[in-house]
Amino acid sequence: MKRPALFLLTTLLLGNVESIIGQNQKKIDSVLQIIGTTETDTLKAENYLTLTDLTLFNDPTKASEYIEKASFYYTRAKNLRGLANVFAKKANYFYSQSSYDSARFYLRKSVNTSLEIKDSLRAAVIRHNLGILALNDGRQEEASDIMDINIPVFIKYGDSVHLANAYLMKGKIALLRGFFNIALEETYNALRIHELVDDTFRRAEDLLQIGVIYQDLKEHGKAITVFEQSHALYEEIAYDKFSAQVLNYLGVSNIHNNALEAAGENFKEALELSKKLDYKANIARTLVNLGDLEYYKGNFPEAIDFYRQGADLWKSVSSSYNEADVLLYIGKAHFANKEYTISINYFDRCIAIGDSINSKRTLKDAYLLRSLAKEKLTNYKEALHSLRLGKTLSDTIYSTERTRATEELITIYETEKKEQQIVLQKNEIDLLEQKAEISDLQRILMGAALILSLLGFYALRQKMKRNKLEREKVDAELAFKKKELTTHALHLAKKNEVLESVKQKAKELKLVEKQSGYQQLIQTINFDQQDDRNWENFTQYFEQVHKDFASNVKSKYPEVTKNELRFMALMKMNMSSKEIAAILNISTDGIKKARQRLRKKMALSPEDSLENAVLSI
Repeated sequence: MKRPALFLLTTLLLGNVESIIGQNQKKIDSVLQIIGTTETDTLKAENYLTLTDLTLFNDPTKASEYIEKASFYYTRAKNLRGLANVFAKKANYFYSQSSYDSARFYLRKSVNTSLEIKDSLRAAVIRHNLGILALNDGRQEEASDIMDINIPVFIKYGDSVHLANAYLMKGKIALLRGFFNIALEETYNALRIHELVDDTFRRAEDLLQIGVIYQDLKEHGKAITVFEQSHALYEEIAYDKFSAQVLNYLGVSNIHNNALEAAGENFKEALELSKKLDYKANIARTLVNLGDLEYYKGNFPEAIDFYRQGADLWKSVSSSYNEADVLLYIGKAHFANKEYTISINYFDRCIAIGDSINSKRTLKDAYLLRSLAKEKLTNYKEALHSLRLGKTLSDTIYSTERTRATEELITIYETEKKEQQIVLQKNEIDLLEQKAEISDLQRILMGAALILSLLGFYALRQKMKRNKLEREKVDAELAFKKKELTTHALHLAKKNEVLESVKQKAKELKLVEKQSGYQQLIQTINFDQQDDRNWENFTQYFEQVHKDFASNVKSKYPEVTKNELRFMALMKMNMSSKEIAAILNISTDGIKKARQRLRKKMALSPEDSLENAVLSI
């Protein structure tokens, strides 16, 4: 079941939103009258920029003329601040015309001009929009780098609005990269700030994104709670378009939570709102979700009817990715209804579109379902061919996800290192500022005191220096050991990933070629995956960072096994269940069972947190 695509705000917020929407000719005439009665170049230019905002969306040609007139007067007045605004307005104009390269060019000019006049806050605000364009172009790393540059600037100037927007963007970027833990942390950062400034619209957007992250993590109970909060806020400000979107997400999680009646109500309300707004994309999503609901109930003909309506709508708006997915669902419903020949026809159509847009996940599902349908029709040769293609794609996706999990661990480590550096720099700046605030009188008194106690102070200072050097040495050693520990954990995860991939290939070859040597290869890989020597090295690094952890665990919980101790060590490092599964080379179900065994041995009540219990040891 596919959820609606995540909505990304892409509007360039460089001007006053109120001035962009619904301004009348009377206001324009009033501004033109002001321009006609003034001789001051900067005042003329400012008003021409106001006219730009008033005409950008209903008369772009006029807006372009007004921008050029503002540019002329600001240039004549040698007003760089005004020219920085002109470049920003030009970027808005080209963005509205879908000329993204030109928009990017003028955004950079605006940033550089703002920096030239030492207005770093204005430069950061404009730079944020460069990040939006980078994200829209798929350059996620570049967008993330821009937010990293901007965040310290917004913190320095206390600009909470733009700081929260930057954190929200960081969350969007992490979500698109599949870094769910980072996405959750960054979005919660944004939410906390938007709550402080009481920004209802942004709070609703933050909660929508948090709900999507929980949905991707398959934590549907949490997702439902958050989506309901988001929907209530959108209703409060009467923002029907987003209300319709949230209702779709909410319905999907309610299906997964087996709350089918609630899901039906969500989709019904979403469809009514979307039709009222003529919001075609959300109408299509809702129809498909209604099809999913009927499929889940076992009403396959009704599901097919909803799916077909959704497919037709996606085709009408030229959304090939979504059209391919719905064709897959139609084929799946016909298969469930034992109409195998018809189902193959839809799987083939799905594969044709999936090939053209290189959608590996859709292709994988279509080939595997096509294999089952061919098998039902006793066409075993084509069934095997489709199975192989589906398995190959499945292995590729699995490998990508493993790599992504490893990359997220590295990103978390590097982020923590950057944050530590920022804290150190901030402390140094605060110390310098405190020194600068000491008055002349205090300096004189301190100088006299220094002269009177020069020898004693010198000895004390030398001792403090030695203590400081010793502390820095210990901190550096601990940081190095933490880095080694994290690196070793990543190595274990990567090694298991590679071995698992080789093992899967060996199993496939064994099926095809029927040779006994492959079983020996698989056994060798299994032995290597369980090799204790790697864990001995890991344990050495771990004990250097978390001294006496193992002995404390054994003392408090003597029934804990060696494997459970490894599990607890990885939890102590704050790793997620997915990351632990990758390192220990066990399934998600295996993780759940391990957690249950540990809770029992540690005598934890249902209200107690296993993570908190382990972290407190």
